[in-house]
Amino acid sequence: MAEKGFTPIQTIPLFLNKSLSAGDTGTSDIIDLRYAAQRGSYSISCSVAAGTAGTAGTTVFTYQASPSFDGPYATPSAAVAMGTFGTSGADNMASFTPILCPFMKVVATQAGTGTAGKDSIVTANLIVQ
Repeated sequence: MAEKGFTPIQTIPLFLNKSLSAGDTGTSDIIDLRYAAQRGSYSISCSVAAGTAGTAGTTVFTYQASPSFDGPYATPSAAVAMGTFGTSGADNMASFTPILCPFMKVVATQAGTGTAGKDSIVTANLIVQ
């Protein structure tokens, strides 16, 4: 546990060059927030690059929460979207405020269905304090 008055910022890798086609989803590993999120400050850092289609699509990030490591994990009814990153392929960041939970998974969803959306290469990190 962090010392009183000392709350370091942690970067937790979510996805590294994850390929998502139209309508695909990717789910991160379990994130243990019990000691990482002492101040309750959250942001996501993301890069969405073009995949084989030559143009990056739009990727939406949401989260699932659980009171226990083994789950079940569910999208909270009052969940706040973490961020939408997309077509330019540029790096970007967004802050968000999740519900209080000790364990979380991040879900990346590529916009579109079938061939309607472009495929993307997604790299993302969760930043907590």
